[in-house]
Amino acid sequence: MKSKQYAALAILVGAGGAFIAFNPHAQSNVAVPQEAKLEGAWIAKGIGNPTGWTYTLSPDPSGRRATLTAFIHVPITPSLINPNLFPDWEYNTPSVGEMVMTGPDTVQFTGHWFGMKKGFPFNQVVLIGLNSGSAKLTESGQWLASCRLALYAPSADADGDGLPDPGQDPIVCVPSTVLCTRVPITAPCTPQ
Repeated sequence: MKSKQYAALAILVGAGGAFIAFNPHAQSNVAVPQEAKLEGAWIAKGIGNPTGWTYTLSPDPSGRRATLTAFIHVPITPSLINPNLFPDWEYNTPSVGEMVMTGPDTVQFTGHWFGMKKGFPFNQVVLIGLNSGSAKLTESGQWLASCRLALYAPSADADGDGLPDPGQDPIVCVPSTVLCTRVPITAPCTPQ
């Protein structure tokens, strides 16, 4: 009798497992696929423009929300857009921001940084940058992002919190498409 009960239980467990494995709706309610979790180190390259940066994602326990830290290596300089924009800009600070899953393979994000001028005794903020948009997982380890790069004058931050105040318009708003690739573990090279 017990063997029949165990057999029935095994069939139920197997059927439930098959249901979860082959039902996309059940999968999305069970767990976030490993490749869609917001974590790890990434390389971002502009499509149709020379921009590039690297970033890391530090997830919350769910893996569906993360803080990001980015380093802009090849920026869109304001002078490329208009030589008269932000003439004192010399370099960017690292970017910080948030990313949140909006679906099983989609995210929204915002990154923030300052454009700076070297000065004495202190460096000066000459622009506030925001990169906001959405991205879709295109394959394991790659996101295709649609971004809006917004550059604000420091005067857009009247309350001094480092962010443009509500209702302030950017001086520049540039669309961009970016391919983000997760940095994999690779085998070391072989010395020659």
